[in-house]
Amino acid sequence: MLSVLALMTLTGCGFQLKGTGSNTTQLQGLTIRLVSGQPRAELTREVTRELTANGMVLRDDPDTDLSLRLEPEQFTQRNVSLTAQARAAELELTLSAAFSFAKSDQEPISARASVNRQMLNDPRNVVGKTEELRLLREEMRRDLAAQIVRRVSHSLTD
Repeated sequence: MLSVLALMTLTGCGFQLKGTGSNTTQLQGLTIRLVSGQPRAELTREVTRELTANGMVLRDDPDTDLSLRLEPEQFTQRNVSLTAQARAAELELTLSAAFSFAKSDQEPISARASVNRQMLNDPRNVVGKTEELRLLREEMRRDLAAQIVRRVSHSLTD
């Protein structure tokens, strides 16, 4: 009984699991131009994939009503804590990118999206941690692309 009540409360407040939102219907069939200084970059590919997965049509026509300009991604890594030997024990990873979105009849809206992760560092397992870092960066890039598309979608509803 309690679980049914909790489920009804979560549904009533608008809670949705990640990736199950209904924003795809408002993007369905819209045409957008994606401009990137690095067209072959992984972030550009992820944003392209995310836009098409949400039903948008990508065109390279300058007269397109919607335009998304994507700047190069920036990755930073900083030490959060150190071991007794003054080596990094925990790292904070940040992936960010600036972008601007414009409708043909409006001024561009500039914004920056970022994703943060923390990871434990084991200096004795360099190969394993290198692979973990690579996988984390891929995941962060997907999350960053999804965040950018959500922001574009939200600006279309305003």
